[in-house]
Amino acid sequence: MMRTWTLAFTLCSLLIWSPISQAGVFEISTTGSYRKTNFDATNSTAMESLTGAIAYYFWELSALQMSYTRGAASQVQPQYTAYQTFEAYGVDILITVANRESILKPYIKAGVAYTAKDLRTFIPVPGSSPIIYNTLTVQSFGLSPTAGLGFKLMIGQQFALKAGVDVSTSPLRKDSNEPTTYDFALNGGVSFMF
Repeated sequence: MMRTWTLAFTLCSLLIWSPISQAGVFEISTTGSYRKTNFDATNSTAMESLTGAIAYYFWELSALQMSYTRGAASQVQPQYTAYQTFEAYGVDILITVANRESILKPYIKAGVAYTAKDLRTFIPVPGSSPIIYNTLTVQSFGLSPTAGLGFKLMIGQQFALKAGVDVSTSPLRKDSNEPTTYDFALNGGVSFMF
């Protein structure tokens, strides 16, 4: 993992200090989501996530973006309670499909992320007093390809509202015969350019 981050840092440094760097604009953004669903008094689900990102525009409409995402979810039912956590460190190339003066700026992005997922399920043992729980743990971590699309709505020259959809696969593993799974995320937030 250290080798991957060293490579990402080196690539970022080369792009920032390279002579092709013309735009020289940084963008800091944050996006998030929260949802709580109550099925009835004893069944509920809650999910939340927050992403922070910094992008450097090395060409007028192309950027290298580094991001960090943290999320959590919980599901409460009479038969069990489950808690999930999610972390991702991502590096993406972001290309804006508009000109510099456009108010609406659609974008596409592709890259890679190191993801770590942890799911713990607590199942009460019938008849135990006080209640004893059996715990089931499922973990997944590794590098995953990522992609996304979205748009920025410019509110002035340095502030924008941002919305998009991201997709990533399950972590790539040489020793796994598990089928590929996909994670999807809808997000919205704000960004600042300087």
